[in-house]
Amino acid sequence: MTLPMFSHGAEKRVEEKWQRDRASLLANFNNMYNPCVVEVEGEYRYLMWFFGWANDHTNKKFPGCDAIYHARSKDLRRWEVYSVNNQWDKTMSPALWVPVIHASDDWFEAWHTGDPSVTLKDGVFYMAYSATSKHFEPRAGFPAEMVQCVMGAKSKDGVNWAKTEQPLLIRAEDTANPPPTPGRIGDFHRPSLHWNDGKWRLWFDYWHPAKGVCMGYAENLGKFGDEGQFKIQHPLSEPMIPNWPNPDVIRIGHRYHSFSDPAGYPIKDGASHWKSRQLREAVSSDGLTWQQLPFIKPDVDVDACHVPQALLTTIDGKQWLYLFYATQIGNRKRDGKYHYQYDQIRAMRREIEFRN
Repeated sequence: MTLPMFSHGAEKRVEEKWQRDRASLLANFNNMYNPCVVEVEGEYRYLMWFFGWANDHTNKKFPGCDAIYHARSKDLRRWEVYSVNNQWDKTMSPALWVPVIHASDDWFEAWHTGDPSVTLKDGVFYMAYSATSKHFEPRAGFPAEMVQCVMGAKSKDGVNWAKTEQPLLIRAEDTANPPPTPGRIGDFHRPSLHWNDGKWRLWFDYWHPAKGVCMGYAENLGKFGDEGQFKIQHPLSEPMIPNWPNPDVIRIGHRYHSFSDPAGYPIKDGASHWKSRQLREAVSSDGLTWQQLPFIKPDVDVDACHVPQALLTTIDGKQWLYLFYATQIGNRKRDGKYHYQYDQIRAMRREIEFRN
């Protein structure tokens, strides 16, 4: 059997041990990213949830702005996207795609829904995702000019979702129209949801005015959607990792790996700040204390790779760590502008060898 994703001539960077061929798994869309992939039983072995703008800027046909979409694959290479009339599009035609989750009338998810993180437990899909209020006028303590939180949802088929009645994680003092709060720490976002050790574990990012976007951690010993059950396990003034936006966490054996797209990658003077953000890995023995590893170089044909999600899977008797990510348009239009939109979803992988 041929490995599903990387050809014989796949590019390898020895120092990183990643294999990549720069093939697009999903493309042709307006601006989409955060590909969360879960392995299941059945003909379609891999399911993906991703989000953004499918066919047009801000998804004008659907409530709010960003929305979450769904895809499936037999081999991690060829993908079909859930589309109109409960069909699956194989042609990469985003005009046909429909979201499985979008904004609602609730103030805390009236505009943005995205960053899906999905866990399969006892035959049910559980999702944590980012949500926001609508924009309001600028005010101290709210750099995004909106309130950000983490919502939850459950599904038996990955398409039809029942949302939680309230956010899994939100700053208690936040409202649809909050007063200025200088020095505020908040804006919980970009969750990474897991069930292990008999409890829900949730890594996420949040805004710290002195340290930027940092990684935090919460646990839930109760029911998934009950109010106030996800409890942050550390002072927010002391982040798990500072400067660690868009965190994803995966457990491999007895070790935890987190992937992010932090700033700090060396760039030329005058280059876009987006290029200073690239993929990076951190490792931990307990998921709480982390060691950061060097940056992962971007693909040679793009300016930036962002918003990572990891999957551990077995192919032909070997275990592989797949890292899914989005590529930024950047300067490829050669029009003198830097384009922040993401136009491809790709993956790289490396073999995992377990040792006693």
